[in-house]
Amino acid sequence: MGKKRILALCTAAAAAAACILVQAGVLSWLPDTHQRYLQHEREQPAPADVDGLACIHPDASSKTGYTVDPEELQTHLPLLEINTGGQEIPGAPYYAEGKQNTQYTLSDAGETTIRCRLKVRDHGDLHMLAEEPDLASDALIRIRGNSSRWFDKKSFALRTVNENGEEDPQELLGMEKHDSWVLHGPFLDKTLMRNYLGMNISGEIMDYTPDVRFCELVLDGEYQGVYVLMETVSRGKGRIDIRGPREETNTTGYIVQFDTDTEQQPNALDNFTSYTCVLKKNAQLLVEYPGKSKLTPALKDFIERDVSTVERALYSYDYDSELYGYYNDFDVGEFADYFLLMELFEMHDTGNLSTYYYRDVGGKLKPCVWDFNNCSGNYSINIEDDYSIRKFVTVQAPWFWMMCKDEKFTDTVIRRYSELRKGLLSDQAMENFIDGTLDYLGPAIDRNYAVWGYSFDTAQMDGRNKLHPDERNPRDFDDSIEQLKDALFGRLHWLDEHIEVLQQYSHESAVKKLNP
Repeated sequence: MGKKRILALCTAAAAAAACILVQAGVLSWLPDTHQRYLQHEREQPAPADVDGLACIHPDASSKTGYTVDPEELQTHLPLLEINTGGQEIPGAPYYAEGKQNTQYTLSDAGETTIRCRLKVRDHGDLHMLAEEPDLASDALIRIRGNSSRWFDKKSFALRTVNENGEEDPQELLGMEKHDSWVLHGPFLDKTLMRNYLGMNISGEIMDYTPDVRFCELVLDGEYQGVYVLMETVSRGKGRIDIRGPREETNTTGYIVQFDTDTEQQPNALDNFTSYTCVLKKNAQLLVEYPGKSKLTPALKDFIERDVSTVERALYSYDYDSELYGYYNDFDVGEFADYFLLMELFEMHDTGNLSTYYYRDVGGKLKPCVWDFNNCSGNYSINIEDDYSIRKFVTVQAPWFWMMCKDEKFTDTVIRRYSELRKGLLSDQAMENFIDGTLDYLGPAIDRNYAVWGYSFDTAQMDGRNKLHPDERNPRDFDDSIEQLKDALFGRLHWLDEHIEVLQQYSHESAVKKLNP
């Protein structure tokens, strides 16, 4: 088992004092309940006396002119090794003749996953393949993602299983024990850190955000570069801790996701928003928990009715009333924080793609962030002719366009932004986070681009593997970091000047009111 990494941000006495100050408003920006483990702050960078680039060798046959010998690899990052026995990993996208929507490859046995062997080395200052693994487990693996499935560097869904193929939860890299994981391979994001940055900033603010860890991956004997191991948006201890199905009442805590698909999915809900014409074409609200094997017709009907009930309250004339308003079913504070994060990172897909919500039995509906790969100016398609033109990106998103009609909601967002800019979202704090992450990654950056460095040459990339137009693509790694900082700090400074403009969406002149 890997070493535990549960470290408090302060001692019990200091935490108690901080909570008192928070309540008094003196330190109102402090996240008083969140104790996020930040890998780049808690773990050691590469030892100075170890040549982290000695494993890189010239190779005229590779696209970059270099190769990385995994047997010579010595890394300070956790090292994951996956062996498939030479099988092709299913889930690669393709277009079939006569089909308009994307198809995905299957295994030789016609399955969506294959069996593999996962080994984790995560003990001590350096990790090498020659060392005994700290953890070894069977796992099921497939390629995952939407547009990212087309990238040269693949991302993978992993599910740890026992020898009988049954779910077998494992503690990976100090994160809570579970069986469901994502190995995100940063590719379009040349900084390697957008998911790490977005998830950890969100984790300091939101009730729950999936935990993340940098690592390096060797797949079937070939070095694959820097990856981010991520918790999935799933039910479990240390994840979304909601109650499971109750057969006697046909009720359950649930997780749902707005996403798009050209085909209607069996776990898609026929919910109220489906008829409001505010969703993107082919957008659906999918039930993620309970899973398909446990989602009975009765439970699906319960979730469908529950979601539709809260949506009708949101879209009704009484949406902001004390008795019938959406406050009774929505955790407004969490939605305000989520709205703010989507604006900070300019998440253009909010409400239509990879947008998760969850609710416990008897609890309130809450959002959960996911997938910052396209954030902060890294959206593959140029949204506007002039990307420098700034605007709010969430005010027209499903659900949020109604919340923005409520003065209490917009005031909460504005006040929260002002608080967070004094600490967590200050320019200095964000600069320190990015620079500290760079220092931590160290030689792993060069190893990654010894394999994937050709991606900086747009002439070598097809349309699915780069930003558009070509001039938006960074020329090298340093340029990618400069672009991230420009986008992030430019956004913060724009929000400084325009955050109060949100009040126009909730002003009585913009919201229809009956005369008294």
